[in-house]
Amino acid sequence: MYGSERLADNRGLIQIQNIQAPMQSLALLPTIQALGVDLVHIQRMQDIYNRWGERILVRLFTDQERHSCQNANGYGYRWRSLAGRFGAKEAVKKILASQGQLVGLNEIEILNGTYGEPYIRLHGRAQAAFEHLGYTRLMLSISHDAGMAIATVIAS
Repeated sequence: MYGSERLADNRGLIQIQNIQAPMQSLALLPTIQALGVDLVHIQRMQDIYNRWGERILVRLFTDQERHSCQNANGYGYRWRSLAGRFGAKEAVKKILASQGQLVGLNEIEILNGTYGEPYIRLHGRAQAAFEHLGYTRLMLSISHDAGMAIATVIAS
């Protein structure tokens, strides 16, 4: 295991010792230039929908995002998926806004890859800002638990 190694002593206790990773493996790591994190209360997404209806989802999400977050029967939404996507969009906005670049939520699209992994597709001003700032990659992680969704985005 790189970074630390767990060793059991004669009393069965775990000790952690730092070890060095080979330089070639460190060279493969992307240089982190910016980090954005957002936490969303899942019930809040549903409450906003209950108040404003479908039009609020049209403002916040693309057609493809809304379609991928619909329940299997086509009625209603998987709220934790929408909350996670909203958090991811906000995390991207934080990265761009920290450098003076303002973009709309529909210019940031959160989609799923072949294996269900989330990824980010940028459009319009968001794509232009991304390129202007010299970023070449966005990495995304979304998680849900205990009524909350969290999204973390790394720009490199």
